[in-house]
Amino acid sequence: LLIYTLLFDMLDNHTNIPLSNDNLNQPVQPEEESPQSILEKRLAEINTRNAPAGQPDPAGGLADQPAPHQSYPADALPAADNEGNTPAETDAAPAPPEEPVANQDVASAPEASLPFGVIESKVTNQTEEVSGLEADLTADNDLSPTEPLSQTISDAAELPQEPALPLDHPEVETDTPATEPKPEEALSTAGIIPEQAPDEPQTPAANPEAATPENTTVVDHPDEEHPDDYIPETDYSILDLPELRKQLLRAYRTSDPRKNARQIFEMYRQFELRQVSERQEALNRFIADGGEAEGFSYNPGPENQEVERGFQQFREHRNRELKNEEEQKDRNLKRKNELLEQLRALVEAAETKNSADKLKSIQNEWKALGAVPASDAQQLWNSYHALLDKFYNNRSIFFELKELDRKKNLQQKILLCERAESLLQNPSINASLQELRHLHEEWKNIGPVPNDSRDAIWERFIQASEKVHERKKEYLNGRKAQEQENLQKKLMVLEIIAPYQTFNSDRINDWRDKTDEIQKIKEQWDKIGLVPKENADEVNKRFWSSYKAFYQHKNAFFKHLDEQKMQNLRYKTELCEQAEALKDSDDWDATKERLIQLQKKWKTIGRVPDKYSDKIWNRFRAACNEFFDRKQNQQQQKEADLERAASEKSAFYDRIATRLSTNPNTAGSLEEFNSILTEWRSFEDQGKRPNPKLEDRFFDLLQKYLDTIPEMGYEEKNDLVFKLQLDRLRNHPDATHKLYQKEQNIRKEISTLENDISTLRTNIEFFARSKNAEKLRAEYQARIEETNARMAALKRQLKALRA
Repeated sequence: LLIYTLLFDMLDNHTNIPLSNDNLNQPVQPEEESPQSILEKRLAEINTRNAPAGQPDPAGGLADQPAPHQSYPADALPAADNEGNTPAETDAAPAPPEEPVANQDVASAPEASLPFGVIESKVTNQTEEVSGLEADLTADNDLSPTEPLSQTISDAAELPQEPALPLDHPEVETDTPATEPKPEEALSTAGIIPEQAPDEPQTPAANPEAATPENTTVVDHPDEEHPDDYIPETDYSILDLPELRKQLLRAYRTSDPRKNARQIFEMYRQFELRQVSERQEALNRFIADGGEAEGFSYNPGPENQEVERGFQQFREHRNRELKNEEEQKDRNLKRKNELLEQLRALVEAAETKNSADKLKSIQNEWKALGAVPASDAQQLWNSYHALLDKFYNNRSIFFELKELDRKKNLQQKILLCERAESLLQNPSINASLQELRHLHEEWKNIGPVPNDSRDAIWERFIQASEKVHERKKEYLNGRKAQEQENLQKKLMVLEIIAPYQTFNSDRINDWRDKTDEIQKIKEQWDKIGLVPKENADEVNKRFWSSYKAFYQHKNAFFKHLDEQKMQNLRYKTELCEQAEALKDSDDWDATKERLIQLQKKWKTIGRVPDKYSDKIWNRFRAACNEFFDRKQNQQQQKEADLERAASEKSAFYDRIATRLSTNPNTAGSLEEFNSILTEWRSFEDQGKRPNPKLEDRFFDLLQKYLDTIPEMGYEEKNDLVFKLQLDRLRNHPDATHKLYQKEQNIRKEISTLENDISTLRTNIEFFARSKNAEKLRAEYQARIEETNARMAALKRQLKALRA
């Protein structure tokens, strides 16, 4: 492999001479250094790099290698190395020209600038590929068999060959012997590839060789191709579930999901964590309510389902794009194989004035086609550039086009440098890194520049790249320090919030005060910002554990409070039903007392849920008010009827009294007496309480009227008067007590009369011994008979009272 590489390097020194028809017949100018000395020098350098230490050469490494002068037109150049140069451009300084020997087979060749860990030894397929290249090159009749160019290619083609590496020098095909260390392990990258810490991710500026021949020009999704370049600018772990849903849905709608895949996956990961936590809380509540874990079913809300559908659509869309890309790569492969056939026909055909235009057309279409499947990329790339090499080696205009193309390439690379330098003004570091990767891809595809400008333009470009990456490092270092500071702040907040997870109280105001306090703590937490990624999950878990524990206790308290309120609502509903059952009652006094008792019980029950408070109170009050309004209306009506009855009775009394006073000698009758008494009682039958004074006056009036009835005896009159008195007592509100008193009075009077009779009879016996005894005996006997008559009347009254 090393000999093969050096052969191509020496070949390139010979191709510095334009292969026009005149130059083929002229002697070659002598070079300052012989090819043999160059070969020895290059072998010594390679052996030095393969030393056991294996450390990069601090003196410059690849930047100090001699540069060949082989080139291609701008549109026909093979894929550039990681500086953007072709093999002819990768060396730092050209070797001084020297006159070649007539049949010399070797010349100084450039050494491939190989990236880390990409060279693989596949020796089995290489002999056929190089033999094919030899056949294509030697078949051209435009070059003499004795020319150094054809000889060199022919000799090189006889060696076993590795597939052309998809990296720095695609046109140099190398092979690595199994007994030697891989070349990339000994090559220096000092001065071209910035040194990086072992754990630091490689970036486009730090590792410009990270590309393959076929797919270096197309990076559809830089965040996926370069995940380590992505800088998270938002800590999604601190967002709550509603905010995560909002940002995910906005990302689905307003951005290219493929370009924002990492953000979307990170947000969705946090969203799933929130959902798991929410499900666990729902399960805990379900078990706390008496349910069994086996019977638990979690149904996320419509908002979460919308996020799930959006994420599924995102993945489907992403998979469709990947599938479309693979299909497009297959179509590109088919078309590029067709272009290879066209290019092979063009190489094998005789040169015409349209050959360059045809080649230009093939190159333009080749570049526009884009990537092909990775399994075919290497072979396709090898065939394409081998045919290009043969085409330009067969054409006399090669070196004239070379300088013109390099000047054009220089202008394009200057523009790339300016664009790279302007990235420092871009406020977004992620956008700057993504754009820088695109610039490196463009650089690789531009081609070589004039040798005197090559190092300067590459140094300018790499310095601009390093400044962008230095800006990234500064940002990461500053953010790391800030994250450490934020971590300390959040640890302090965790100490503050820890007691809240055990807080408990039976007062609503206490819970409200603590809720305000913990919300202020959460606002303080949200303002702190990001913490180191390795600590983020732990501190967030601790914070949300305390935060949720507080709200779980609060929810349990208010749940118990709500249960009490619902029980109070049931009690008060029962009172409403009882009050509604009594509102139409006419038992005024009993119902009144019953409703008063219900009102007192209402006051002892307690609060009900706020949304039912007014409704249940209005219902109870309406039932009570309806009864008391009816009672008040009835009382007012009763008072009015009482006033009217009192007026009518007073008028009736005045009419009877006027008659008796006007005609006192007019004889009355028992029939008229009963008629007067019946009419008077008709007023009392209306249920009105009689006026006691008026009743007494009317009773006296009735006794006077009985005196006007001539046929009524004394005893009959007394019996009738007693009967009237007895009726009055029975109609009295306190009738039982009044009747009892009347009975006791009668019995007392009867007992008194019996004692009087006994005394009189004893006295009569004493009168028998005295003079005038008959007269006294007759007087006392009369008094005894009168007392007996009175006793008989009282006994009749007592009998009537008991009836």
